[in-house]
Amino acid sequence: MANFNTHLIVSAAASGAAATSLLGAGVAKPQDAAIYFSLGTIGGLLPDLDSDNSSILKSFFNILGIILAFSIVFTQVGKFSLAELFILWLGAYSLVRYGASALFTRLTTHRGIFHSIPAALFFWMTVTLLTAQFLKFTPVQSWLAGFFIFLGYLIHLILDEIFSVDLANQKIKRSFGSAFKLFDTRNVPGTLILYLLVALGLFLAPDYKVFLDLIKNKTLLTSLKSNLLPSGRWFIK
Repeated sequence: MANFNTHLIVSAAASGAAATSLLGAGVAKPQDAAIYFSLGTIGGLLPDLDSDNSSILKSFFNILGIILAFSIVFTQVGKFSLAELFILWLGAYSLVRYGASALFTRLTTHRGIFHSIPAALFFWMTVTLLTAQFLKFTPVQSWLAGFFIFLGYLIHLILDEIFSVDLANQKIKRSFGSAFKLFDTRNVPGTLILYLLVALGLFLAPDYKVFLDLIKNKTLLTSLKSNLLPSGRWFIK
């Protein structure tokens, strides 16, 4: 499979190109493009959460622990002393960083359910819902934010499959087909749960028709074409 640097570079390059295209087409503002680029890059690293020795896994639960711990503490300000709030924060952080992380490691296997199309769709729905609910993104912004996570995720899966083919020795490695899959036969319940969560996400998410209208909009394609090459004939003598 592809290594960390390959996933990072390719997902960043593809996300940057896609975000720049939206910026050039007038669909995204500079700050939006920066967010989309960042999300696409992150999406390119997410599938490796199921690797027990992954630095991504440790960083993910570190950040998640900090965010959740502060979220809990903020709701308790005024009810407890600062010392008690610190203990509460430390307990909540440790529970997520070490407890949830250890449980996640035990329940997941590398190239398992997280290396699949339903997992990519799940993160798309999750980011769309979170950005709409907590960051107050518009429906179009939320769907694009989720799409870029999905884009990076998809690139990761495709790269893993590409690196499963050994062109030099003209053979296919045993890992081929274990990343870009619609269903994980080793984890049927997990796969079904992911698909159910995606369906639930579609029900709770902002109107997806605005995203479809954006994709089908001929004005977007025309704008992309008009901004693809320099205007005028300055490059011709």
